[in-house]
Amino acid sequence: MLKMRLTCLLRPQIQKVILCTLIGFLMCISSAHAFSITEARQQLDNAHTIKSSAPQSAIILLTQLADEPALQTHPAEYYDTLVTLAHTLISQGDYNKAQQRSEQLQSFAVSQDNAYHQAYSFLLLGFIADNQSHFEQAQTYYNDALETSIDANDNEMIAQSYERISAVLRRQDKYIDALKVAQKSINVLSILGETEVYVKALVNLGIIQTALGDHESALDTFTRSFELSRELSFDKGIADSIYESGVVYQRMENYPAALKHFKMAHELDEKSGNLIDIGNSAMRSGFMALETGDLKEAEHFAKKSEQLYLQVDSKSGLTRSYNLQARIALASEQLALASDYVARSVEIANTYNLTGYLVASQLTQANIAAAQQDHETTLQLAHAALDTATRINDKDGQIKSYKLLSDTYQTIEDPQKALNSHLRYTQLRDELGNSQHNLTLAALQSRVEFIRKQQEIETLNLDKALKDTQLREREWQLKAWWFGTAGIFMLVLAIVYRQIKKRKLAAERAALLQEVVDKKNAMLADVSHEIRTPLTALQLQVEALQFNIAQDVDASYNTINRKLSDINRLISDIHQLAMADSQSLHLNLVQCNLTEVMTLWEQEFALFTHGKGFDWEAQIQLTGEITVSWDVDRIKQVLTNLIANSTLYTDKPGKQRLTVWQQQKHIHITLEDTAPGVADEYLSEIFERLFRVEKSRSRRTGGSGLGLAICKSLIEAHQGTIYAQHSELGGLKMVIRLPLSVG
Repeated sequence: MLKMRLTCLLRPQIQKVILCTLIGFLMCISSAHAFSITEARQQLDNAHTIKSSAPQSAIILLTQLADEPALQTHPAEYYDTLVTLAHTLISQGDYNKAQQRSEQLQSFAVSQDNAYHQAYSFLLLGFIADNQSHFEQAQTYYNDALETSIDANDNEMIAQSYERISAVLRRQDKYIDALKVAQKSINVLSILGETEVYVKALVNLGIIQTALGDHESALDTFTRSFELSRELSFDKGIADSIYESGVVYQRMENYPAALKHFKMAHELDEKSGNLIDIGNSAMRSGFMALETGDLKEAEHFAKKSEQLYLQVDSKSGLTRSYNLQARIALASEQLALASDYVARSVEIANTYNLTGYLVASQLTQANIAAAQQDHETTLQLAHAALDTATRINDKDGQIKSYKLLSDTYQTIEDPQKALNSHLRYTQLRDELGNSQHNLTLAALQSRVEFIRKQQEIETLNLDKALKDTQLREREWQLKAWWFGTAGIFMLVLAIVYRQIKKRKLAAERAALLQEVVDKKNAMLADVSHEIRTPLTALQLQVEALQFNIAQDVDASYNTINRKLSDINRLISDIHQLAMADSQSLHLNLVQCNLTEVMTLWEQEFALFTHGKGFDWEAQIQLTGEITVSWDVDRIKQVLTNLIANSTLYTDKPGKQRLTVWQQQKHIHITLEDTAPGVADEYLSEIFERLFRVEKSRSRRTGGSGLGLAICKSLIEAHQGTIYAQHSELGGLKMVIRLPLSVG
């Protein structure tokens, strides 16, 4: 078995060695024979086939062709070789060689007086400079590409040049200028039709809309680019559309949705083989996993991004990756490890003048010092971050710096400085909001102008069409009958199609209605059964008392009281769920010290659990006074219900563990127990009403199947989340995430 596993692990490496050996063998054979264009074309086709799965092997094949002088007598194949080689080198982060091949392409295009490939070489050189953050140099190359394309009257290259200029402008935070240029690209491409270049232009436009705060328009744009990419089978466009949609959700602070999109984009990037794209999507996934509290997944993606950025020697990527790992270590309270990672991030940012990323790393350093209760160092680092952010006009960095300064001064009881910092924080936050509003307004004005120009283009096209129609009037008259017949046929098809759609829609509505009725009937049947069982027991006890056949009258009365309590509890559960459905569930929100409340509850839970014969463990990881605004009775009801359920369904001897900690503005609560657990397919279903893993289990234990549904409704009423997963103890783990304040 071990031998088989080793063989499976080594198989990809063996295949790669064999492939490279074969390539070298073919190179030796080809060098020993005269040049053959047929063999060259076959070699070029092979390179295209493997450039995604085995990029280094493709580079070997393409390099041999590019260095073959005889291939220059076949310009089409030579151009294809140089362009493909440059793109493959870029995807592997080898920018120096990519630049050499792009310059080689440019020289050959000039010698052949080929304006298209001259412009394309400028775009490649600009893209290489762009990826290395040399934005001004990139913009110069893109402008050269635009000028060459205009001279050649090549609309597609003009549109690509506009799209690249727009992209480099937005990377310099010149969003309004970027939007105007992006709209020019869209105008040109709308004439040419839907192509991969049009997809890239749409993605660029969506990124600008995101930066300007127009999230709804951005999502619409990315949806268009995604659908068009699928129609064109353009994998890069699909991945970019999903990735940038994730950025929109991140800006909207919908972190679960953002994480989902970044992970989907990451899977697609891995198939494409572009190391920079794989690293970027991995890093974004790590940040979102951190925001959602999944530190294990965040660390996985962060480590992955680090390896990829090291492979392509991306300094900006490494700066962000190390900062992410520092934040993960900070969240895990591994302060020494966090300090080590952030020190690496700061060192790279300072060495390579990556000032834009330095602010985030300095703020992480300050937060680590704050976690260590080193207030003096915290203030020094926060001021350093503030100075850097002020120097590069990073408003967001300034806001975070002033917020940290205000909190630290308040902690060390320096009210005047705390007030000054807080006032500056609120002032900058309001200024940023106004600036964003002005940008959005300017974007809307530009959008109106864009629509107006599009209308002018459509009007001109309409006038041209009318003139063409007049010139071909006689021809249309001869074909009128055919068009009329076709129109009638299409009308009949449309009517038939509409009828089919109406019938299908009616059938779907009927099926949906039947499903609702079936669920209602099933629920009524379950509820009826739940009520009938204690009623039957009540009837037997009452008859026993009525006919004086009860051996123990007090026991009979106790049984009656218990059954009445069961019925009352079931009715109360149903009423509570009905209130949640109608959104009339009232919360009595009060402010309280969570540390004191949780300590008191933990004592009660421990007594209850020990009384049921189970071991109890509590980890209340709350420091200082933490004020929450909750309906504490409702939250206690949830925890009591979960603990009671655990005692009912956990085998003895068993154990329960309660863990509570704070992460930023949320409180996390987990309750887990020992075996037995719940199968994977039931983890998401146990919160549904009347759902039972075993239909007979709740009968034996007395549960109605409504308790977890009530818990979920109460947590969601507090704007929180609750879900189940497997516990390390061998049983079930309930995870609750609640905001400090319900607003």
